[in-house]
Amino acid sequence: MLKMMMRNIAAASPSSYCTSRRWRGMPCLHSNSSLVVFANDYFAFLHSQPSKPIKSTRTQLKQPPKITTVEDAFNVFDRMLQMRPPPSVVRFTQILGQVAKLKHYSAVISLYNQMDVSGIGPDVYTLTILINCYSHLNQMEFSLSVLGKFFKLGLEPNVLTFTTLINGFLLENRVAEAAGIFNKMIAGGNCQPDVVTYGTLVKGFCMKGNNSAAIQLLRKMEEKLASLA
Repeated sequence: MLKMMMRNIAAASPSSYCTSRRWRGMPCLHSNSSLVVFANDYFAFLHSQPSKPIKSTRTQLKQPPKITTVEDAFNVFDRMLQMRPPPSVVRFTQILGQVAKLKHYSAVISLYNQMDVSGIGPDVYTLTILINCYSHLNQMEFSLSVLGKFFKLGLEPNVLTFTTLINGFLLENRVAEAAGIFNKMIAGGNCQPDVVTYGTLVKGFCMKGNNSAAIQLLRKMEEKLASLA
């Protein structure tokens, strides 16, 4: 299957060169000319309509309610933030994940800001969802600022975090930065890319028309899988 993928990529192209309350708390985008420098320095440091009435009782939040609209999410968040003590960050993150799947990326950022103001500390998955949302809004400067928040909070990004960053750069057609993150993952040793990471970057190379690089990457993945067998 892997060799077939290589042949398909090679045949694809001859080129080988490369205000309502729901929006409260939203930041404004500012340019950041030191974006790549920041990422490099960070890697040097290191080597994701209401269907039923939503009730506020803690027992009914043991299983996260199904979120079908943004209003669902804000209603649930308001009720959760009023609980004493509030639910764990896992519950809040589950809601953020559901809203992100609905592609309401700005709403996720607004909900996260409510968490932050209320003193609900994020975990690795919360921040990874936040990176994903900024990436889909073409705000990679903010995605990298979230990466800095990992360092500030003493959290360690995982392979999903870096794969999300790679995908964000590819969404902006910034293949060189995406490949740079991938190479630093390889060199660092602490957070090796997985099959999803490889596939994400291969897709980026193919979109850029750099099929030779895509094939080389597939071969590298094949070698890695063979070494683990």
